[in-house]
Amino acid sequence: MIRVIAEGLVKRYGPLAAVDHASLELPPGELTCLLGPPGAGKSTLARLLAGLESLDDGEIYFGERMVHGIAPGDRGVGMVFQDHALWPALAVRDNVGYPLKLQGIASRERRRRVEEILTTLRIDSLADSRPDALSPAQSLRVALARAIVTQPDVLILDEPLAGVEPRHRDEAWDEIRRLRAELGLTTLFLTSNVAEALAHSERLAVMDLGRILQSGEPQELYNQPIDVFVARLLGPTNLLQGQVDGNGNGNGNGGEPRREVVVRTPVGRLVARANFPGLSPATPVTISIRPETLTLGPAVPIDSNRFPATIERIVFHGGSREILLRGPGDWPVTAVAPQCHSANVREGQTVTLSVAPEHVTLLMGKFAVAGGH
Repeated sequence: MIRVIAEGLVKRYGPLAAVDHASLELPPGELTCLLGPPGAGKSTLARLLAGLESLDDGEIYFGERMVHGIAPGDRGVGMVFQDHALWPALAVRDNVGYPLKLQGIASRERRRRVEEILTTLRIDSLADSRPDALSPAQSLRVALARAIVTQPDVLILDEPLAGVEPRHRDEAWDEIRRLRAELGLTTLFLTSNVAEALAHSERLAVMDLGRILQSGEPQELYNQPIDVFVARLLGPTNLLQGQVDGNGNGNGNGGEPRREVVVRTPVGRLVARANFPGLSPATPVTISIRPETLTLGPAVPIDSNRFPATIERIVFHGGSREILLRGPGDWPVTAVAPQCHSANVREGQTVTLSVAPEHVTLLMGKFAVAGGH
């Protein structure tokens, strides 16, 4: 298993920087999801790692080896493209064996390795089939087999589930995780599907406009996004503008000190956990509060922020209710509560909302205010 480190990667097409000083680390043997909207630069970054595009600036290391001057076939990278890119005129066994043929592997050894990988991926019965006879899920397995038959150190998957039916996607994820674990592959999975990235990655990186904005464990990015783009991308959130008013000091569990910041907002002063230094009084910030972290009173936990709000609408989602409210300063706020904890709330009711400081996330700068719910 190897660690992949990309530092300050730049790729320009004319005046446009498709990858703009992007840095990314792939821990050895782990599955990292690179998440971003279409056009974020994900595929270009992946092609730089694989050697399919040339770097304009930056460095790429596979372990201790600097690889950006090494030919694609010598980097030890297996890649699966979004459309799987199978050769239509070749049978499955020939598609899978083609990279070995390019490497000059003898035909007998080539047949053995192809049969072995087809069995591993449970597609040996499709060996003589042509790509046009395969389902999207079967096509993905063939593309995976072709990518790993050369025994690479790194596996890059460029939105490979785009054409796979929803009912087969969980099975495809299970297969990818199994292969990654059994073969010890350092894996990069490119996607624009937020739910799947949060659910299946061991490490998550968010990309936009050619830059890596934030990376870390999925739970860390969801709970402590670095800016408004990351906060909104990863799920519904309540955004509120404010200014730093001062610092509050308290003790966490076990008595350890914790850094807190008091923020002046239209709903009153809120205490938030500080996740970056240098917040002087009057610094403009944006507050992000996830809907599920809000509690509807009357019982309010000690040290929680609290403010009144009026329920405007309740949307039933089966096991939970989405509660749309209007807070002080006419602030639209959304809360999500389990059905068993919200059975008695009614539209038009005024309630007390509370949220613990650790769930009030500070984001630098301002955001464009959208009206209404």
